Amino acid sequence: MDKKYIELFKELTRATAVSAEQVMDYDKAKKDEQGYNTAMTMRDDFEELNKKITAKEFDGTLSKADFAKLLVGCYVTLGTLQSRKDALEKAIAGYQTDLMPKLDKILKSESDEDAMSIANEEFIIRETNT
Repeated sequence: MDKKYIELFKELTRATAVSAEQVMDYDKAKKDEQGYNTAMTMRDDFEELNKKITAKEFDGTLSKADFAKLLVGCYVTLGTLQSRKDALEKAIAGYQTDLMPKLDKILKSESDEDAMSIANEEFIIRETNT
């Protein structure tokens, strides 16, 4: 197994343990004991696998169960990345379709007074009943 994949697995196990810890905090705040315990088990499993992979005596040998955990870690990390991607795409769309056109419209106005008048019209949040 290539050393670069081992490095990737180290990062994956660390990131998944951190994600599980964040879920633990969330579940604790929501008083979800079962969710908390599940997340704690996941965190502990990934910390244990990380210790195995980062140990000096690690010879690159992983069990099928270890690879199964790595796959779970991939799903967790992919979900996190997808959520971030979706949030970024939403932010980008907001800039492109809302904020920038409104600011452009303001800059095309004749005076500071006109600019403020347009700003007061454009920068209003309208509640929708959906």
